[in-house]
Amino acid sequence: MMTAADVELRLRMETDPVMMAELGGPRPPEAIERAHAKSLTMAAEGRCWPLKVIPDGSPSAAGTVMVFESSHADETIFEIGWMVLPEFQNRGIMGRAVHAVLDKARAERMFGRIHAFPAVPNGPSNRICEKNGFVNLGECDFKFGGRVLRCHHWRIDVS
Repeated sequence: MMTAADVELRLRMETDPVMMAELGGPRPPEAIERAHAKSLTMAAEGRCWPLKVIPDGSPSAAGTVMVFESSHADETIFEIGWMVLPEFQNRGIMGRAVHAVLDKARAERMFGRIHAFPAVPNGPSNRICEKNGFVNLGECDFKFGGRVLRCHHWRIDVS
């Protein structure tokens, strides 16, 4: 589970123009800080799993995976999202981390259906969904950080 101190990891990732290219560009630090505090509050209420991914043998985090209460098409849903630092990309780390989170959700009977909304051109994230058994429900417009993005809508049932 992430802690308040992990806001630094999120700031590093979410202010980086390259990492945020598929998500509409860097976010302002104050928005990231608010989002991090909100995720920790939601975690305490059982409505969010803010997790950092630390590969075996690594002293530092490679990125994050988060399952959280969200909304889409006027419906309350649970969404999963992930980010991986550039130096850890293309190693399959995030695919395995998403798989482990889905297994944990199944084992704990949490969240029911989980949705993912990677941007249409984000091949690696879309492949993570496909390889982990999500069903592609088609393209949609999705709001993230005050921006509207064209995304693939993926869903998996973990109940």
